[in-house]
Amino acid sequence: MKKPVTVTIKLSRREAELLAVLDARGDVKAVLETLADHAQQGVYRPGSWERMWITHPFGEEWISKLEPGDPYGRRGFGSIFRKPKK
Repeated sequence: MKKPVTVTIKLSRREAELLAVLDARGDVKAVLETLADHAQQGVYRPGSWERMWITHPFGEEWISKLEPGDPYGRRGFGSIFRKPKK
């Protein structure tokens, strides 16, 4: 398993308060982890609802940077999933 990447994000107090309402415990870290999970699903799963959601803020140009294949290396999913081009 690859080592996780650590990302530091600075939010204003207001931004954190707004995001906190999305989690039952008010855990902003959990909210951001959930958002990141859904965003990455939108990248590798062409037919997912997340794909439509992620193209709103980022457009569709990034799709040309993908090729068929499972980004997690699982066999048998290359025809339905996409991974970054090398």
